[in-house]
Amino acid sequence: MNSQADQAKVAGKQSGDDIEQTVVDYLKGNPDFFDRHRELLQQIEVSHASGEAVSLIERQVKTLREQSEHYKKKLDELVVIARENEQLNNRLHNLTLTLLDAVEFDEVVNALEDKLHDDFQAEAVELHLFSQSEAEGSNPDLDGFRDFIDACKPVCGRITEAQLSYLFGAQSDDVRSTAMIPIQADGILGILAIGSKDPHRFHPGMGTDYLARLGEIVSKTLEVVSEPGF
Repeated sequence: MNSQADQAKVAGKQSGDDIEQTVVDYLKGNPDFFDRHRELLQQIEVSHASGEAVSLIERQVKTLREQSEHYKKKLDELVVIARENEQLNNRLHNLTLTLLDAVEFDEVVNALEDKLHDDFQAEAVELHLFSQSEAEGSNPDLDGFRDFIDACKPVCGRITEAQLSYLFGAQSDDVRSTAMIPIQADGILGILAIGSKDPHRFHPGMGTDYLARLGEIVSKTLEVVSEPGF
């Protein structure tokens, strides 16, 4: 059992904690307190990371400067992202215009290869198409892509060696990350595969809105051009 002295210490600590909380609550409820008692700003000292004591107002100024630098850095990051998105929009627009001029399947493939290589820095581009019956039937080549076909959503990241070999053939040894984009045209399903030598170029955490839009554009284009001989 605690001695009376120990109990008194505990009671004193609790009382001190209660008083401290009362002060905190009062200052929160009266944010203009230091406006009415400006002399306290210079008298109150706050410990600094260096071990030196600084006045409350100096500490506030330092905190505001740090916050300002933080917000400036965030703003700079947002500006960079906005510029990148604008460039990406322009590239996607140019690709769309090029595909609109295509009248044959080979022209679509050539346009995709040229634009994705030049404007999107893709190092490997492959378009694989198959009929609805092939997708629904027994096709060993597509067994590794069943989940992707069923989900019909772009997938980014690293894929298996078997998938790489099917998608990129002889180039598969150089591909370290991949974006797979579903293609759905009238009676046709497919995979537009974009490969990169950079293992971090395509990763599961990246946004896929642009890739989905690209897939929709290619799908619609394939519905109006001459059919490939697959």
